[in-house]
Amino acid sequence: MLKITSKEIREIFLNFFVNKKHLKIPCSSIIPTNDPTLLFINSGMAPLKKYFTGEAQPPNSDLCNIQPCIRTIDIEEVGDRHHLTSFEMLGSWSINNYFKEKAIALAFELLVEGFKIPKEKLYVTVFEGCEKLNLSPDYESARAWEKLGIPKSHIVFQPFEDNFWGPAGETGPCGPCTEVFYDTGDEHGEAYVEGGYFDTKNRYIEIWNAGVFMQFNKNLDGTYTPLKFKSVDTGAGLERLTMVLNGLDSVYETDLLKPIMDEIALQSKGNLSQKAMRIIADHLRTTSFILSEGIKPSNDGRGYIPRRLIRKCAALTLKAKVEEFDFVSVLEKVIGQYSDFYTHFKQNKEDIINTFENERTHFQQVLKDGFKRLEKITGKESFEISGKDAFILVSTYGIPIELIQEYAEEKGGNVNIDEYKEEFKKHQEISKSPSSGGGKEGGGIDLKELEGVLKDIPQTQFKGYEVYECEGTVLRIIKNGEKTDSVKSGDKALIITDRTPFYAESGGQVPDIGEFITPDGKADVLDVQKDDNGVFVHLVVVKEGILRVNSTVEMKIDKERRLKIQANHSSVHLLQSALRKLLGNTISQTGSLVEEDRLRFDFQYDDRMTEEEIEQVEKQVNKYIQMNIPLTTEITTLNDAIQKGVLAFFGDKYGDSVRVVQFGEISKELCGGTHTSATGNIGCFKILSEGSVGRGIRRITAVTGNTAIEYTQNQIKILKEVASKLRVSPENVASKLDTLLKAPKKKDTIEFKPLDKSDIQENTKTSGSGQKYFVKIFDGFSDEIRDEAIRISEIIKGIVCFICKVEDKLRVIVAVDKPLSKKYNANLVIKNALKHIDGKGGGKPHLALGGGVYTENYKNIIEEFDKIIDSI
Repeated sequence: MLKITSKEIREIFLNFFVNKKHLKIPCSSIIPTNDPTLLFINSGMAPLKKYFTGEAQPPNSDLCNIQPCIRTIDIEEVGDRHHLTSFEMLGSWSINNYFKEKAIALAFELLVEGFKIPKEKLYVTVFEGCEKLNLSPDYESARAWEKLGIPKSHIVFQPFEDNFWGPAGETGPCGPCTEVFYDTGDEHGEAYVEGGYFDTKNRYIEIWNAGVFMQFNKNLDGTYTPLKFKSVDTGAGLERLTMVLNGLDSVYETDLLKPIMDEIALQSKGNLSQKAMRIIADHLRTTSFILSEGIKPSNDGRGYIPRRLIRKCAALTLKAKVEEFDFVSVLEKVIGQYSDFYTHFKQNKEDIINTFENERTHFQQVLKDGFKRLEKITGKESFEISGKDAFILVSTYGIPIELIQEYAEEKGGNVNIDEYKEEFKKHQEISKSPSSGGGKEGGGIDLKELEGVLKDIPQTQFKGYEVYECEGTVLRIIKNGEKTDSVKSGDKALIITDRTPFYAESGGQVPDIGEFITPDGKADVLDVQKDDNGVFVHLVVVKEGILRVNSTVEMKIDKERRLKIQANHSSVHLLQSALRKLLGNTISQTGSLVEEDRLRFDFQYDDRMTEEEIEQVEKQVNKYIQMNIPLTTEITTLNDAIQKGVLAFFGDKYGDSVRVVQFGEISKELCGGTHTSATGNIGCFKILSEGSVGRGIRRITAVTGNTAIEYTQNQIKILKEVASKLRVSPENVASKLDTLLKAPKKKDTIEFKPLDKSDIQENTKTSGSGQKYFVKIFDGFSDEIRDEAIRISEIIKGIVCFICKVEDKLRVIVAVDKPLSKKYNANLVIKNALKHIDGKGGGKPHLALGGGVYTENYKNIIEEFDKIIDSI
């Protein structure tokens, strides 16, 4: 019997802070809004970051709420007493109002008086300071706890890693914190001795971060600067608090997770371990939170997390040989648990279950094959799973590495984990996208091999946003991996200049091509790549004369080609805007390719687009083009860009400053590519195809400008040709085809199904001379029968004769395996056969067709076919 329910804890917490003049605010989505630095909302404070920086005014100085959070850093710890990947955070905040002393007093009052926790059970941690960052120990918080009656022996000073919180992303508000731990007793480990080890894994369970004291802002360069004002951020995990207040051994015994655990135990029929059941409970709850927001499983970004969790659950049940585990019943239990607090769980129940089942069933058979392979490997008395085998099991079959290790240990073996890591590292290197020049083998630029000869070169000045040609100085020439002073006609080399108008391949946009001209020579530029330090490397072939280091070079890009690329790149931005407008703002780019003659856009979306949707998107992009919206660009900070609503996607890397590309209010994105000066320059936009390139990933391929016009003209030409052959006007082609397709088949045409293996084996015979042959009669004829004759002749490596009865006529087909056709010419075979029905025919050495009037004599062909072929 619970002493206090999780629902009562929610109410006590919120009522306490509301009575202390805090405004209760609604929770936010677990998907961050315009924050590419954050995968999911990982704290109650994350959605409120703008209040702490002063960029937005809060509705009240003091706030409180309950926020669902996801922290994937704890994913490997799940299965113990209290670690979870998703949890609900009870949070309170004071923005530019009270600070440490009052925050600690409120925490103490709520825990001791509100939740009736004996104060001797409480331990607190405070920040010990960090000399490297010039941060002092937090004696102020320590004194505040002592003042309230917490003895010094229960106050633990902890390092930066433990007691300096934040920021929620790569940058933002942060500061020292003080955390509250509950002593679960001697049965869970040694008691803390002042100055000794503080066991936060077993005995002492954190129940509240009673105060993150926001004093600093972490900058992109890793430095910390004081905020304009100080604030307080607190957070208590509802699951852990429910566990502690009820004296339970784990969070999985609370009323939040026990009903889910009970259903899992029922489904597992005693075959799953306690740890496995805990992992499944946690992972299904977290997956439900993510899927309820419309995120679909995928291979990267946010979608990778539900994919990983779903596959781990499937792997655990298969490992335990619980193949009939009913995941849907468990998901229904999860959804039922949370629908009262999060209405979108109930609203999106069908989507949650369908998405989960689609992912699981798609993966299930692959996983089964993986476990069969694993069983085979571990079938010896003593064994070691090689790193290569382990990597194949992970990468090809999706079995998590920790399950492979666990499986091996149970069987008395082990995994060569170091070798596995090496295999994984090699895979990462191979998976890196090669340059457009084809890498080393294709004669392109291999930047990795150039690290030693590029390290002392300053960053290249890129002038390609403003001009299509400019002058510069040759800083370095590299030939065959070695520095050289000059290159001559016919040489292929890499040239680095102090400035360049050439765009280096990045962000899905292909590199510029063009030419270098010096007083002494000329060279064609074939490829351009840029290293991490911003050094542009040009791959050139010298056409005439000599190119030397320190010479002045005139650099000209292929302007006509660049203009087409710019139009295509801008079209990608307009396409993304149109897709988000039609299909919703959850649409996010997963990849793109911008070339001279076409563009490709990959995006996360689970369903196939209808023809009507494709047409609507195409119309919308062309509408943007007709509006002739001018381009504006701006260099700003990432934080400023995000505040202005600029699109930036998780997983993309951004530097200290970012470039914003904007077409009015239609499209605002962070982008380093080149673009057309106004949308009208694009001319027109035509979608060529829409299809799947992976689970949950769709791809649109399109063309613009003259290429789109030429494509459209060609399609019209084809339509006119078809109309001419059908003898109708172009607008009546579709109806004419419908009529033809619905028309009854000719009497001499049959539905044909290929013959199966047993039929072929049963009817294949051998002539007196040892030649294999196959004869069969059909009632009716179709073109597929002719193809089947050829197929079977190749299978039996012999001769095939098909006789088709069509009303009052007979049609005969003879096919000969091509290697045999010199000896058994199909023309001769069919002529000898047709003599029996007084027919005529002929054809090629390997295939002949003929026929005649129906007569019962056709049976002689069947009976004497061995003699017919032996007589040739």
